[in-house]
Amino acid sequence: MRRNRASTRARHSADAETLVKMARRLAESGSRLEDQLWQRRLIELINDRLARRSDEAIDAALDDLARTSQRAYDDLADLAESCAESTAVEIDGKPHDVLLLALPLLAWSRYKLPATTLPASVLDNLRAQVAGHIAAREARVAVADFLYAIDQLPEAFGEVRRLTEQLGDAAAEGIALHIDPRKQREPIGMLADTRYVILAVAVTSGAPLFHWQELGVDPDAKIGALSAFREQAASVLQPILTGCRYRVLSPAAFHSALRFADRELREFSLEAAIAYLKLAYDFAPSMLAAAAGLFEDPQGNSGGEVRIGLAKATDDDAVIEGVVWPLLGDDEDQTMEDVEKALRALGISRVVMHTHRFPLEFCDDCGAPMFPNAAGHVVHAEPPDEAEDRPATPLH
Repeated sequence: MRRNRASTRARHSADAETLVKMARRLAESGSRLEDQLWQRRLIELINDRLARRSDEAIDAALDDLARTSQRAYDDLADLAESCAESTAVEIDGKPHDVLLLALPLLAWSRYKLPATTLPASVLDNLRAQVAGHIAAREARVAVADFLYAIDQLPEAFGEVRRLTEQLGDAAAEGIALHIDPRKQREPIGMLADTRYVILAVAVTSGAPLFHWQELGVDPDAKIGALSAFREQAASVLQPILTGCRYRVLSPAAFHSALRFADRELREFSLEAAIAYLKLAYDFAPSMLAAAAGLFEDPQGNSGGEVRIGLAKATDDDAVIEGVVWPLLGDDEDQTMEDVEKALRALGISRVVMHTHRFPLEFCDDCGAPMFPNAAGHVVHAEPPDEAEDRPATPLH
């Protein structure tokens, strides 16, 4: 047993070194033909590790490249994501390509946001909308029967590939993929957050995946198709999102959809917080002040973020609601400008943008993030005194 583990570690190390070398050569390539050669070799090795349910070598290679070559890191990360969210299955004796898609929703509520099993009627309707507006004519569509929170989705490349394979098999059988809700972790409670429907499209190898890719169809048909789908999907999902205000985004390949939703959630969360304060306490935006600052982990173990504390305009010490605006690799100065612009566009006239950096602090008791107040201190967000006198107002 000891010998096997050592052998496995050595294999991972060798694979990681090979991935690093090939990713660097891809980054240095000066022609499309050379690009294609290195991409083919990288894809073969990545798929081999994913098939073995062993993606440690991929993670190790990415860790190395993150320190030494950003361009090679980006190239390898793109290929690893693509391999994880796609696979091949045989249907009726013919090879088929499978692509994993995510349909993101932005939602907020004073109550608990749902992360739950989707009823058969909702699944059938969603599948029909995907087939009617998005998928190519001969495509097969399979949907997972669970509305996921972001922290319930697979994270490792191998886990994403496993979900892709399961949905590919479901598409081959013409069924929905059942997800056991008892095996899902409890999502973190947030005023505003993302939710996801996960699905897959399977087509004969090399055939178009989407309606707007088919011959004779104007590629710009994508715009109208996605708009119509979002409108229909919003109606289909309404029974699941009772008590929520929500926005349906366009479905896309798994990793791309998650990144886009993360960006869209930032301003949506800010809008939700201000709307919530108006709904719950009748605080108009003109009655509020905002303080924002850059927060960073002193140990460098996690990425930085902007935290925004909202308070009554007359109180420089308290924070009654807070919003986290992740940087997501963006320029910090530009992000601070975007935050201030968004706050003012929402009607908040008093905005304090702190120039000093804050440590990435959380409450020792409940784990909630701490937010800046107008005076420049980091405090816990606490409901205003008016909260004790006001009954709950439902969302419709």
